[in-house]
Amino acid sequence: MLAFLSVAFLIYGVMHIYALAKVWLVFTHSPGPGLTLGFLGLVMTFSPLILWHMTKQNWHGATVVTSWAVYVWMGFLFLFCSIALVFDAGHAMAVLLGFKWHLNESKTLLTVGLLALSMLGYGFVEARKIRVEKIKITTPRLSQAIGRVTIAQISDLHLGVMLGDEFLERVIAILREIQPDIIVATGDIIDGQGDDLDALARRFLTLQPPKGKFAVLGNHEYYAGLDNSLRFLHSAGFTVLRGESAAAGGIIVAGIDDPGAGATKADRALASVTKEDFIVLLKHQPVFDSEMPFDLQLSGHIHGGQIFPFGILTRLSYGVRTGLTQLADGRLLYVSRGAGTWGPPIRLFAAPEITLVTIESEKK
Repeated sequence: MLAFLSVAFLIYGVMHIYALAKVWLVFTHSPGPGLTLGFLGLVMTFSPLILWHMTKQNWHGATVVTSWAVYVWMGFLFLFCSIALVFDAGHAMAVLLGFKWHLNESKTLLTVGLLALSMLGYGFVEARKIRVEKIKITTPRLSQAIGRVTIAQISDLHLGVMLGDEFLERVIAILREIQPDIIVATGDIIDGQGDDLDALARRFLTLQPPKGKFAVLGNHEYYAGLDNSLRFLHSAGFTVLRGESAAAGGIIVAGIDDPGAGATKADRALASVTKEDFIVLLKHQPVFDSEMPFDLQLSGHIHGGQIFPFGILTRLSYGVRTGLTQLADGRLLYVSRGAGTWGPPIRLFAAPEITLVTIESEKK
């Protein structure tokens, strides 16, 4: 964790140096304002640590305001740097090819800034438009007497300081509309920067699907505090599967912890199932175990990248794409983009989703 945080803050610091240097070159070229910009860059680089400390002190009002300021800036900075790099590459290419580059430093700064603001606004709107992604699976392992069972998957809500009552109400309204037999939560339902979540848990109690609600732990449940996260999920009416399985609607729903939340306990999660059962495995991270029996694994974690082009990086890192994938042995893996956001409250070409899975009995 320390190594990861060190690299993350190093990259974030370099982004500030790159962006603020462009501002300095256009407006001042003098050391005084340059030192001021450097100080602001240093403060903003370590602002997530300041925010973490404020959260621990339970300074609710200040934490909410600071969270929005810190994470909106983070989103803008990422977009600004990404666009600026494209412009710099274009400038370098023009010089190499002997073409005239018509944008000076001030025009480039203005253009890049406006494009970043425009994409930030679009990303904020896209993050609020939750889609329902529907998939259908047929199997001989579901009794014809049952016919079909529907599962709504929610993932990566990141409820807490920035996403609260209004956001959860939109999620619940969609779940009421699609009326699934089972609701499953595949981790990161609450965020590491927790808040008073009791009222949000009570909202979940208004959802009573006929075949049950099941959840597994993600890495952010661990960051929020394991006891706090388990208390929230239980208060919200979820059966938390920690290396366990349960029969529901003619299928078996099994779940294991995210590695960050403790031991996976995979060995006993499916100890009592048979080859005749259709097994839906809930696992936060989209990493599958070739030795573990399941027919369909539901995962989340990667947010579809959340902000382009991170989706390319997550695909390279995990070797899977969002959506439904048939594995080499015929089993299925579904990776949700999730419904919430982590960090910047935006999504760019990675729309939020709730997934409706329909499992139907295969006609003989």
